[in-house]
Amino acid sequence: MTPQTLARYQIQGEIGRGMMGVVYRALDPALGRIVALKTVQSVFPLPQEQQKAFEERFLSEARVAAGLSHPAIVVVHDVGRDPDTGALFIAFEYLQGQTLSDLTATGPLEWREAFRIAGRLAEALHHAHARGIVHRDIKPGNVMILPTGDPKIMDFGIAKLATSQLTAAGEFFGTPSYMSPEQALGEAVDGRSDIFSLGSVTYLMLTGAKAFDAPSVPAVLNRVARHDPPPPSQFARELPSEVDVIVMRALAKRPSERYPDGRTLAEDVEDALAGRPLRHRLTHLPDWAGSSTGALTLEAGPPSGTASPPSATSWGRREVIALVGLGLAAAAALLMVSGRQPASTPFAAGASGAGIAPPAGPTPVPAPAHIALTLDHPFKTGAMKVWIDDQSVLDAALESRVKKKLLVFKSRRGSESATLEVPAGTHSVRVQVEGDGVTLNRRLKTFFRGGETKRLQARVDGKQLALEWIAAGRP
Repeated sequence: MTPQTLARYQIQGEIGRGMMGVVYRALDPALGRIVALKTVQSVFPLPQEQQKAFEERFLSEARVAAGLSHPAIVVVHDVGRDPDTGALFIAFEYLQGQTLSDLTATGPLEWREAFRIAGRLAEALHHAHARGIVHRDIKPGNVMILPTGDPKIMDFGIAKLATSQLTAAGEFFGTPSYMSPEQALGEAVDGRSDIFSLGSVTYLMLTGAKAFDAPSVPAVLNRVARHDPPPPSQFARELPSEVDVIVMRALAKRPSERYPDGRTLAEDVEDALAGRPLRHRLTHLPDWAGSSTGALTLEAGPPSGTASPPSATSWGRREVIALVGLGLAAAAALLMVSGRQPASTPFAAGASGAGIAPPAGPTPVPAPAHIALTLDHPFKTGAMKVWIDDQSVLDAALESRVKKKLLVFKSRRGSESATLEVPAGTHSVRVQVEGDGVTLNRRLKTFFRGGETKRLQARVDGKQLALEWIAAGRP
């Protein structure tokens, strides 16, 4: 049953349950703030001596995690033990937003948005790794995207604790589709294991598909350890070739062939976003070029789990071509000629000629789509702002009229509308409404087909802003 209190914290409700305990929403009366309170227990029943060692290890790991201070890492406020029940707990900042699991459930993100998130996560991992902390379970469910669009990594410290518990019991810890090859094989890991996991998460954000997927856990682990996914550009041909280079290097099977640290990865992401040459691009033939297990493939095909294992030499071949002077343009051309875009990807529905080789000549530019935005609000005055992919497209004043007047109570209602143009493709739309000293934000992501018009209904309800795509024919 949900307790009423834990140590000094007043429990307000349950947020979720995991392998090692329960997470509650709780009030810290000493500071007057809401926290996420996670109880922690050993995975398996332990003898008294081992239980004591587990508790000491938890307190040590949690205190180290509490020392992390980075905007993209969840803040740990407190660590301790309930004096009445002996329950261990960790209190961290209460976050509102969506996990990357939720955000990618309907398809990929626009590549710049995905890389913006990946770059910040890479910097956060660099901060942790520089202090000797490896997360070990970087996955979409452990990344929260705040209403501002900023990412936060959760569960530092807990992952290492679970790893030691399960390894001692002959089990593995981690999420199979996102763990590194060395983790899948039960070997020792360092910060480069988190780099691989971040590469897998970035792959999902870019393509909407897992880099490593199969019907069973053993099959997934086999793909993680021995097979390489097709590059992201096979699912979204508009991606710059630098995106493939960065993601596939992060997904190198051997740790020595990945980015050496999060900052190096973040700097290449920054260069790709700015359209500059990658400052850390490989300038020599990698040791894994031509290897039967270590090479990164550019072979066309559907995601892992739906086709035969890809060629093990294609990525090395691309690097050789680049080194003899053909460069990125030749490699991109090779992809365009040999690639086949899977018809099941979100991009195929709006792509011309999806699933066949592209015709000669320039690719036609799809007609733009439109958003028919309507806002209902109670503010006398205010402002509505809209961003598409973090680019400002609307800044309009709000007005309202008195709807009801009863003694001194006035109810106001205003309605504003606007039509916005948006390029075809997947885009993030953020709406901000300001009025009566309140600022409300919401963000949605969706795919726009060329020439279509989507209706977006925004509504201020109390201190919440609701956004909803309205299907054609609905009022």
